[in-house]
Amino acid sequence: MKRTIQTSGYVVTLFAVLLLAGCAGSPAPDSAGGDIVAMPLTNTYWQLVSVAGEPVPETEREQKAHILFLDDGRVSGFSGCNQYMGNYRVEGENLLFDAMSSTRMACPDNQTESQLFAALAKTVGVNLDGIELRLLGDAGEELAVFEATRMK
Repeated sequence: MKRTIQTSGYVVTLFAVLLLAGCAGSPAPDSAGGDIVAMPLTNTYWQLVSVAGEPVPETEREQKAHILFLDDGRVSGFSGCNQYMGNYRVEGENLLFDAMSSTRMACPDNQTESQLFAALAKTVGVNLDGIELRLLGDAGEELAVFEATRMK
């Protein structure tokens, strides 16, 4: 008995899934071709652009400082020196971090890390605008800015 496997349907489905997965990480213009659609807070790679009002300095490291919010209320990221993790919750326009911890590798220049950790501790609000995520303090001041980027 001869068995025939039809692969053309599987190949088309696989191609469609891979195409969609490739587009999922990059922001896209809205249907009218205008402004960039806001990225969701969760399951987006947010790369740190500025902290404490200063741009994040370029480094030789392949991995950049970033944050990831998961759907289950967990948060994790990289400070430029150490991995960090904890919990977060969103209440209206408030964003609060809780039970934060990090690895303790010694790094020669950890100014960005200390500023980022201070920003996370002071965060009470969030502003999502297109591909930018701003962490806000008590008085609405900007503590840190992240930009949605494609993971490499």
